[in-house]
Amino acid sequence: MLRGLVLVTAAASAIALTTAGPTAAAPAAPLSPTPTGTSALGDLVGRPTAPVTKQPDSVIVVTDGTAKFGANATAVDGVPNTTVVHVGGDAEKAAQELRKQPGVRFAEPNRAVSSMSSGQMPLPDRAATLPVTGPDNYGVTSSLQSFLNAGGVNALGAYDTLGSRYGQLPGTGEIITNVSSGDLTDQTTVVKDGQRYLDIPSMPLIPTYVANGSALDPVGTTTGQDAQLAEVLLDFAVMAPLPHDKQRPEALGSRSTDLLGIAPGAQYRLVVPTEVSDGGIAQALLAAARQNPRPNVITASLGFGVDQYGFPGRYLEDDAILQSVISTIVRDYRIVVTISSNDGTRLYTPAAVGPDGGSTPTDLARKASETTDINDDSFSTTPSKVLDSGAIAVGGTTLDDILSQPGSANGTYATTRANGGMNYSSGFGDRIDVSAPGDGIPAFIHTAGGSPQAVTAVFNGGTSASAPEVAAAAAVVLQAGRLAGKHLDPTDVRKLLQKTGRPVATPPQIDRKLNVGNQIDVTAAVTSLLPKTSRTEIQRISVAHRVVFGNLGGNFTEASDPNRIDLQSGGSGEGLVGPVTIGADVTGAPDRKLDYVVTVNGKQFHADHPAVRLTPTQLLQAAGLPVVDTNDRNVDLTFEVRDGHKVLASAKKTLTVGPTDGTYAEATAPSAPATVRAGAPVTVHYDLTGVRSAKSPQLVVSSIGHWNPLTAPIFSAAYKAPLTATSGDVTIPASAFNGGGGLYGIGVVQDSTSLRPVYGEFASIRVDGGTADHRAAAPTFNDNAHNLTLNRTATTFSVNYDVRGIPGATGAELEFSAPAPTLFNSYNTVTNANGTRPDDDGIDGSSASVQKLPGRNGSVKFDAARLGLGFSDSYNVRVIALGRDGKPVGQTGPSSFLELDDGFAPDNAVVVDFAAQGKDSVVVTDDGNGHQAVRRYDPSNGTYGTVLTTGGGFRLVGVDPSSHRAVVLHGTGVEIYDVQAAKLVGTEALGDYLAIGGRVDTTRHRAAILLRHNGDNADAVVSVDLATATAGQPIAADQGVAPGTYFLIDINQKTGQVFISKAGGGLICFAGGNALVARIDLDAATVTPAGQSDGCAGALAVDDGTNTAYQLSYRSFSVNITGTTNLIPVAGDTLVPGNAVAVRKQSSLTLAVDGVHHLALVAFQTPPVVSQFGAVGGLLFDNNATSQLAVVDLATGKAVGTVRGMNYSTGLVGAGPGRGVQLDPATRTGWTFSGDARQVQQFSY
Repeated sequence: MLRGLVLVTAAASAIALTTAGPTAAAPAAPLSPTPTGTSALGDLVGRPTAPVTKQPDSVIVVTDGTAKFGANATAVDGVPNTTVVHVGGDAEKAAQELRKQPGVRFAEPNRAVSSMSSGQMPLPDRAATLPVTGPDNYGVTSSLQSFLNAGGVNALGAYDTLGSRYGQLPGTGEIITNVSSGDLTDQTTVVKDGQRYLDIPSMPLIPTYVANGSALDPVGTTTGQDAQLAEVLLDFAVMAPLPHDKQRPEALGSRSTDLLGIAPGAQYRLVVPTEVSDGGIAQALLAAARQNPRPNVITASLGFGVDQYGFPGRYLEDDAILQSVISTIVRDYRIVVTISSNDGTRLYTPAAVGPDGGSTPTDLARKASETTDINDDSFSTTPSKVLDSGAIAVGGTTLDDILSQPGSANGTYATTRANGGMNYSSGFGDRIDVSAPGDGIPAFIHTAGGSPQAVTAVFNGGTSASAPEVAAAAAVVLQAGRLAGKHLDPTDVRKLLQKTGRPVATPPQIDRKLNVGNQIDVTAAVTSLLPKTSRTEIQRISVAHRVVFGNLGGNFTEASDPNRIDLQSGGSGEGLVGPVTIGADVTGAPDRKLDYVVTVNGKQFHADHPAVRLTPTQLLQAAGLPVVDTNDRNVDLTFEVRDGHKVLASAKKTLTVGPTDGTYAEATAPSAPATVRAGAPVTVHYDLTGVRSAKSPQLVVSSIGHWNPLTAPIFSAAYKAPLTATSGDVTIPASAFNGGGGLYGIGVVQDSTSLRPVYGEFASIRVDGGTADHRAAAPTFNDNAHNLTLNRTATTFSVNYDVRGIPGATGAELEFSAPAPTLFNSYNTVTNANGTRPDDDGIDGSSASVQKLPGRNGSVKFDAARLGLGFSDSYNVRVIALGRDGKPVGQTGPSSFLELDDGFAPDNAVVVDFAAQGKDSVVVTDDGNGHQAVRRYDPSNGTYGTVLTTGGGFRLVGVDPSSHRAVVLHGTGVEIYDVQAAKLVGTEALGDYLAIGGRVDTTRHRAAILLRHNGDNADAVVSVDLATATAGQPIAADQGVAPGTYFLIDINQKTGQVFISKAGGGLICFAGGNALVARIDLDAATVTPAGQSDGCAGALAVDDGTNTAYQLSYRSFSVNITGTTNLIPVAGDTLVPGNAVAVRKQSSLTLAVDGVHHLALVAFQTPPVVSQFGAVGGLLFDNNATSQLAVVDLATGKAVGTVRGMNYSTGLVGAGPGRGVQLDPATRTGWTFSGDARQVQQFSY
């Protein structure tokens, strides 16, 4: 399915800002509470668009120097014995063949690379202006760039120190090169004097280069990478913007475009590869390192973004070649390199978030033999292990977080999917060196259709923001070292940033220490290098007011007037419940633990770093002032830096607090403990005082792994309790956490009376299932691989496992997840990641199989064909340790990936039609360029054989296995082929008729074709003899009905009778009438119409055993009301309809009938939906949703099974005369189109 396809992505996440920035002149509209927590069919709430990824078209090869590859090979300059070999077809297969060649040591597809951005978010309309000391950029004065403040990277103290003592801007004398991806065109850049530049407001002109091999083209262009330049402009937004008074007159920043960089004095370059692949990035990195003069710092916000398929992203150096290149740059060229740690699992799919928070560890390998490989671990959740190249691996931290511990004075945590902006999770592990904020970072994107200077202000983020923040800080450190007469190499810079940084807390809901490194402190780093001063001074008091404007607490701005706290916040009232962080830019502080104190009317608030966080209510109460007031209030405060009882520095400030009526739009999260013991109830406190529009509120608990309505992103409230008081306590029973150990969410439905629930903010809670130390390692396949692909020609494999390290383990079992890919393109269907039992929460698709394993460790052989697993599907495979009682102990382990293929069509073609009849089966393949082929197919081993014919527009009627004849509709005729001889038997022209569809009578060796006359639309049925390829006289079918009525056809193989039916259509149908079903006797050339018949059929199939024709009917009176799919039996002899058999309250696609076992298989696009007025198609809650076949016992009318693992979104399976589902009753085997349309998917029922 995705063999060899791995996306490498950078680490940014952007949220478009509604305007170019806060403004007082146009106050923001009131914040609307989030109106949805469930999603309509096919619609994921808040899901960003996954980056476009093309299949690799080349293979990167490492040799011993002897292998040669001809004209299609290009050497990777600077990487010994490494070559990119361009291929025309499947890169994975090409890599497999290249590995067999003498002299080849390594060959893997040249994977795509992209940005790690978390997604764009519009800036809200807020205002803040005031005179300040130091840079007067709007981003600084308003705290729009609050990450620069003392609670963030603490950059402004360094700015003052370097300016006042040395007359330099931070970064002066250093060169920073950004290796990234984006579209460099005449639309996004300018060319001056033979050099292409980024021309962006508030920034210097930044020269751009395109890396093509080892060469850098100063005027080169790139397209198809990122037309918005989101990653590029995020990187430079945190590094490069100049002080307002030093900006280019023709590119002055204004309001939200008037930003300040951490290193505005540095010189900048941008290097973009011609191809964003690991080979292209390797060449770009080396070319950037070799520029003259060489850069001092290189930053790359890049990583392997397999989260677009539901798996945690991977660190860039999980690729051996890139690791080698980066090591060379750091150790040989002595250049500081910063790399984003990756963004974990972003919102591209509904993949669940486990107690790790959404990422998998990136740990240090002690030796090369311990390292992991992206080609092996990309579709697993096993930890990465990489060698230390010397680069600075950068993690992400939250910016004034309110979700990890609501009400806490600390706002800095390792970022997970359960805190911060909730849209990414930072890479963590002992390989990660330092961290920096990755939430709510103001940046730009290029405005579509605009000039090179046309940008739109957005909030962006992710470790894509953190890495360039650290790169800029590294440049400032190098500058400070030079000023102090110290030569710092890359190792020195990394150690100093680590030593002078601040520890970062792990959110209490997480079950392991998330090491993202210390958060950098630019001022502390600079101070540690320069001669000590005698005085500690406060240069500036900053005020950042966190105001939510969406995403249930995840979207926020801190832009505010530093002299005024606006509690009305443009009408939403959210300012009342948003914390205020009062920071101090301190210089000259001694290098030891100090106490930072804000005093209001004698009330003291303490912090261990120069940023004190408190709420507006705390501020007003400390001042002895009422919270609710119609007037402004003034609050005097003092900020002190204390060394024990000694005050080293002090500053006073008066804050004006605006009026409030005490109400706000979005309910804050209930107060809940971070963890609860498995099997125990938990008591939580809620308070709706002041919450607007509370109507019949409820307390709800999420399903496991999908804790928040907007980040689930398909959310289900598994437990609900009505709230009858404005505030109070609710005890949630243990049964509410029905998925076992893992991550859940608890929140409030503010309005349960609307068509869709209106949710407030959520608190995450972990049901304790043990710690990360008590989980088994991921199983491996065969020779210790974490990724295995099998097909029907080779179905056996071995699984290696070991649970001996799990306390209490006496045995183990192997779990195969729900099938993938899902309808949402997720290949990770584990819902209770690192949970306490096999996956089955009653909402999302459960695991497909659990197999008992012998003992606590070993290697066991399996046959995939006998495990009951569907093919043309993939499975996440994990080990669960068992205790003496046979129940799970500890946590379920990380997963490996098993892909089961039926057999891919040749030459990357898709299968557009098939007729399954054993070794006489045939398929129609299409190469996407208008070229089709009818060819033999063997479903027993998934192999494709001799081509019968080529051309276009082929439709298969069927195959007669006894005569080996295939019937093909082509153009205006019917073609008969001898399958085994692979030759045309004959062609019969249809004259003035258009063929609608047909069926093969395998008993009488003929075909029945439903026709429509080109002139008057009259319906007819014609018989075609398969031996002679001759047709009889068309039998006029329209008796008592209008021409063009009939569209469906099937045949009773026992009697030879043909049945035709009118086809209903759409989501609205309630038709009926006479003669809408008819029976045709081909031998007697007679037509018998039925009496009253259903007119809403989408498919027709005959039960040969009971001589009953079944119409598949979906009836509904409104698109806003989900109708019911029924099976309408029509007696073959009398044509009298029987009682309808209700299948599902859901629209259906097609039907197949097993006339031996009297079973109907009804195809549905999704699992069962919940009907709700206004939700077209119903509401879907299954995050692991695949298309399904409902198996119905026609004798009882009861559903007796479900076949899942299909994906009918290709449109190849649907209403009409086609045969998208075909059956062999003798073996209870069926066939349908695979989800990628490149295989014929076989299943059992």
